[in-house]
Amino acid sequence: MPVIEDGRLDWTLRVPDAHRLAVGVLLAWAHVEETRPGRLKPCGNPDCRRFPLDRSKPNSARWCSMAECGNRMKARRHYQRVKDSPA
Repeated sequence: MPVIEDGRLDWTLRVPDAHRLAVGVLLAWAHVEETRPGRLKPCGNPDCRRFPLDRSKPNSARWCSMAECGNRMKARRHYQRVKDSPA
């Protein structure tokens, strides 16, 4: 709902308490997409449900965390290469 305070237009959010968190998350997501387009993307690990904000200069981050998802994905690829290589 628009409100004018001190000659300035501002918006107040009026939602039921049960929906406040979901609406807040949606508004925050929209703000990030507006201010940093293409920087919010899903983690490269198919088992992960996070959407990290890519802060790297070339916009090439793949995982939410190198220590968690990145390490797991690299270990899976290594295991698959070793398994598929002729013995």
